[in-house]
Amino acid sequence: MRLAIVTMVWRDHWLLDKWVRHNAQYVDRRSLYVINHGGDPKIHDIAQGCNVIDIPRDEVTIDLTRRRWDLLGGITNGLLAFYDRVICTDVDELIVCLGQGGLPGHLENSTADTVALSPVGLNLMPVGDGDIEAGVLKAYPQARLSAKYTKPCIVRDRVVWTVGGHGLQRGRFTIDPELLLFHLHYVTPDYTERMEERRRIVEQSRAHHSASGAAVELGKRYWINWSQSGMIRDKELGLFEQSRDLPVEDGFGQAAELLTAAIRSEGKKTVVDHAVMNKPPYRITVPEKLRHLL
Repeated sequence: MRLAIVTMVWRDHWLLDKWVRHNAQYVDRRSLYVINHGGDPKIHDIAQGCNVIDIPRDEVTIDLTRRRWDLLGGITNGLLAFYDRVICTDVDELIVCLGQGGLPGHLENSTADTVALSPVGLNLMPVGDGDIEAGVLKAYPQARLSAKYTKPCIVRDRVVWTVGGHGLQRGRFTIDPELLLFHLHYVTPDYTERMEERRRIVEQSRAHHSASGAAVELGKRYWINWSQSGMIRDKELGLFEQSRDLPVEDGFGQAAELLTAAIRSEGKKTVVDHAVMNKPPYRITVPEKLRHLL
């Protein structure tokens, strides 16, 4: 089975190195596609052997996320003409397969009849002080069971993703308990520097927007994940502290069932509803036997 994996990156060098090394165990680097937002030469160094596509980067605009996912959706759908499956994730999202035969073999044997598969989404929490270079899951084995990161990112037919790739604008997806998606955003060793850099960018973008005389107001929530990253992080940690423990020593079947029960469709849009999943929220501890996988 032919499998391609796609991401888009801007400056996140540590994360890209993890993404490339991790996914190169599943496919040859010639089947890894990296969209280099801004043409950073260091991205080419890190992603040697991969398909690196440089695109220009201007100001952080109101519709940047929508434009990013229009691009990623177009590339993913185009690659389906040459691959049996295409995976598209953000650079801070890594997929682990618990099934037989590794990720390509597991996907080939999947009996799901939906246009997309979603791993069980797990948002890793910065709890503890382990050495992440010795292993991500060894350092940070605790995670929130996440609707947001239960993303239909593995596709076998043309899709239109919602903004951020968190759901589908048409079609249905299946949540596979043998696939896990780990979100590394909060546990990167350069987290503080990354967020400070992004906060300054939002300030510069606001100033540029104001000077341009544009009629559209940016609003208080404009790129809030960057401008108020500390508040967003504290909210996630607060939910983690309130969460119920979900046992996963024997597998992630119950986790997949909870997430599947929270799938909601409105018109053509289908997502896992985070409001449903937060009543109550759940957390997991990655079993010792799985911590070598990432």
